[in-house]
Amino acid sequence: MTKVLDTQETWQRCICGNCLTYQQNDCPKNKTEGLFCARGKTDCDLPEERGCICGNCQNWQEYDLSKGYFCLYSAAQEEKM
Repeated sequence: MTKVLDTQETWQRCICGNCLTYQQNDCPKNKTEGLFCARGKTDCDLPEERGCICGNCQNWQEYDLSKGYFCLYSAAQEEKM
């Protein structure tokens, strides 16, 4: 696994905004959060896992990631799940 780069290109491929876990409240959307695999978990209160779509993301595939729920736990290079 390679560290996910926090670039405009990876941001444009990001699908975090479509995730049910991410959509639990408006906080991440209002803060324009995303690209959690590169940036790390949200500062917002997301109380539970509601389904992870990380495996459908082009970034997940390109960087050969193996886990998900980066919005709740940590960036891919810091995975502790």
